[in-house]
Amino acid sequence: MASAIAVRATQLGRRTLVLTVDPAKRLATALGLELGSDQDHRVPLTNVSGELSAAVIDSKKVFDGFIAKHAQQADVVARIMKNRLYQQMSTTLSGSQEFTALERLLQATESGKYDLVVLDTPPTKHAVDFLTAPQRINSLFQDSITRWFMSPNDSSTGFFGKIVGRGTRVALKSLETLTGAQFIEELIDFFAAVRSVQSVLRERSERVHQLMTGPQTGFVVVTSFDAAKLMEAKYLQGELDRLGYRLQGAIINRAFPEGVPDHLLEAPDNVDPQVYGKVLDFYKQFKEYHSVRYNLYEEFSKGLPSSVKVVRVPEYQRDVYGLSDLENLANIL
Repeated sequence: MASAIAVRATQLGRRTLVLTVDPAKRLATALGLELGSDQDHRVPLTNVSGELSAAVIDSKKVFDGFIAKHAQQADVVARIMKNRLYQQMSTTLSGSQEFTALERLLQATESGKYDLVVLDTPPTKHAVDFLTAPQRINSLFQDSITRWFMSPNDSSTGFFGKIVGRGTRVALKSLETLTGAQFIEELIDFFAAVRSVQSVLRERSERVHQLMTGPQTGFVVVTSFDAAKLMEAKYLQGELDRLGYRLQGAIINRAFPEGVPDHLLEAPDNVDPQVYGKVLDFYKQFKEYHSVRYNLYEEFSKGLPSSVKVVRVPEYQRDVYGLSDLENLANIL
């Protein structure tokens, strides 16, 4: 769906970039491309007035680039890169991959190269964590926290610093008993090194938040004809509203087929009436079964603000793959 939205924007003449954080690279599969790096790859669409690019976000590479750009001093950069806590944080710490994805989104919008950037986010149950990740990363690098982990032997902080240092020594001594001296040394070294970038990190987190809550950003929820999935989508809509994000559209994916108009249900002349009657009975049962499901859709749609566009996409007989399939899907959207 992210790819199809991007294709549709390109059909409308926009310079478009579609990004994904999906490690399974389903975006690349849908586009029929080999996206081996996190660089923007041009997608060879024809007969369109816009341009389409795509990229799979490499979280580690984005984080490394962020440190290299903002730490400025080469020795500080090297010190951070070789720190094992940083290596862990930049790959698996909760919030780090989300932060880098949103930082990559911010970089793309600031580049001025694109009219529209589409970011494919995780499923509903992880989406709220994804959207609040910058605040969590921001909280980790508050002055009060990094100052606490500074070396207790640093006398530059004055009398207050020495008092904090005594308390820090006691706490770190307890941690050292549990984790070992080497871990504590790495911990102190990590926070001492990142102090050079913490103000920039907080600033970028704030700019990401402004971008996500600004009028130029809209969210599209993709769900399906299933009571549980629609409830998830409804929950996400409430969370988006609570966090100050603007829901712009909802896509009901894999929707059931529309009913056949009544005037087409008359039996053809060359078909056995008894056989046709059985087929017609089955069709009516089939239609009745799906009409119950459509009630779920109606209830879901009525619960959304009138400004939210709702689109139904039918169930296809095969997987959507390649640019021609995406163009057909874009036309439906």
